[in-house]
Amino acid sequence: MRVTNNMMINNFLINFNKNTERMDKFQRILASGKLIQYPSDDPVGTVTVMKLKKDVSSIDQYQKNISDANSWLELTDTSLKNITDILNRVREITIQGANGTNSPSDTQAIASEMVQLKQQLVNIGNTRYSDRYIFGGMNTTSEVYTLNPLNTYGGVDYNGSDNGTIPGNPWEIKFNVGVDDQIPINITGKQIFGDTTTSSNIFKLMDDIVDKLDAGDTNAISSYIGDLDNNINNILSIRADVGARMNRVELTKNRLSDDQINFTNLLSKAEDADIAKVIMDLTNAENVYTAALNVGATIIQPSLVDFLR
Repeated sequence: MRVTNNMMINNFLINFNKNTERMDKFQRILASGKLIQYPSDDPVGTVTVMKLKKDVSSIDQYQKNISDANSWLELTDTSLKNITDILNRVREITIQGANGTNSPSDTQAIASEMVQLKQQLVNIGNTRYSDRYIFGGMNTTSEVYTLNPLNTYGGVDYNGSDNGTIPGNPWEIKFNVGVDDQIPINITGKQIFGDTTTSSNIFKLMDDIVDKLDAGDTNAISSYIGDLDNNINNILSIRADVGARMNRVELTKNRLSDDQINFTNLLSKAEDADIAKVIMDLTNAENVYTAALNVGATIIQPSLVDFLR
């Protein structure tokens, strides 16, 4: 086969361009620190990187949900503690009011304090996390408890939403903290204080105690102590449930933290370049480029046509 100058030059230019492209690739990897610049560089690797980035992004959102859920539950627990403290104080002054040796002024002072404690319970029932009422069930935008003198069952209306079409507990607000993993974070005011449309709620109980104090019926006052104990025990049971949820949130938070580290490491291995290796490859490509230039200078010699011009 006859090899002409043009054939030699064309082959040289083809190989020279390939080396130039290889050197450009290493320069782009070195500049960006990423192995894959375009999907065509590594189609399989591109799919892996995209999946890992999706996983890391999901974990980031789950961690935000966990933080939000933990703050909500902590506020709930604090509110329940305050309610327990108030009910313990109610119990204390109820026992004091049942003492037949109290003067009328003492009894009036106890009744006045009872009214103030009831108002404080209403205020706690309207506790908000950010702009959401935490004890309103699915209705988190409206004030949960409002005073209503026409309500004969404690003078307080409950405006929360405990109904819905979801089976189980339709009033539950659940936060997504993982794939197919949800944590309920709310407690309704009805669970805590009782149904304000019946006489079995805490507000009605406190009103009844005040009425007996005003009437001086110390024997009847003593009968309410057992009801107060039942309500206190109910609050303690709810606090235990909230505490269990907080423990679950903490465990999930730790798991997500470990998952984030693992997936981030996998993503780094899939897309991050080994800088030392890239520098070495780029140096080799530059050496080949220099050598190619020298070879090109030898190959592209003046031909007979050049001398005939």
